[in-house]
Amino acid sequence: MARSFWRSSNYLEWLLDRQDVMIHRANDLKILGSEEEYQKVMLFFTDVIQAFGKSVEVRQQVIATALVYFKRFYSRNSFKTIDPWLMAPSCLFLASKVEEFGVVSQKNLMTSCRNVVHSHYLIYFPDGYGYPYRAQDVLECEFILLEAMDCSLVVFHPYRPLVQFCDELRPQMHEYADVLLERA
Repeated sequence: MARSFWRSSNYLEWLLDRQDVMIHRANDLKILGSEEEYQKVMLFFTDVIQAFGKSVEVRQQVIATALVYFKRFYSRNSFKTIDPWLMAPSCLFLASKVEEFGVVSQKNLMTSCRNVVHSHYLIYFPDGYGYPYRAQDVLECEFILLEAMDCSLVVFHPYRPLVQFCDELRPQMHEYADVLLERA
C-alpha cells in the first residue's frame, strides 16, 4: 500500500476529470434524464450497500471502501453494463478482503442480501421473488470489478487521520470543558 496519498493509485488514477466522467455517464443520462436523477440512483445504491454491510456486520471502513469501488466502477461504465444490484454485494465482498476484515462468507452475504432486499427493497423486484443473484454471480462480478479498476484497490479514507486528530484534540477539549464548567 502506498504510504502517501500523492503517490497512490487513488490519486494517480482515480481523481477523475468531470468531463471524462460525463462522457462515460452519457448513456445513463439519456435514460435517466438528468444529472440529478443519476445522483439519486447513486445515493439509492449507497443506501443499499450500507444496508448490506450492516446486515453482514462489517466495519464502516469496509462499507466505505465498497462505496468507493461502486462509484469507481460506474464512473467508467454504464448501469447497463452490470446490474447495480449485483455490483453492490460484489463491491462489499471485495472490500472485506482488501480492508483485511476477513473474507465474508459467501453464504452469509447472499442470505443477508436476500433478507435486506425482502425487508426493504422488494418493491424494486417486480417478479416478487426478491434478490435474484447467487454467490457464483458475485464471484464472477468481482473479477469484472477488479478488471475495470485495473486492480487499483488502494482507497484513502479520512478515518485514521480523523481518529488521530480527535485523540490530539481530546486533552484540549477537557481543559475547555473545565473552563465552561467553572463559568456555569
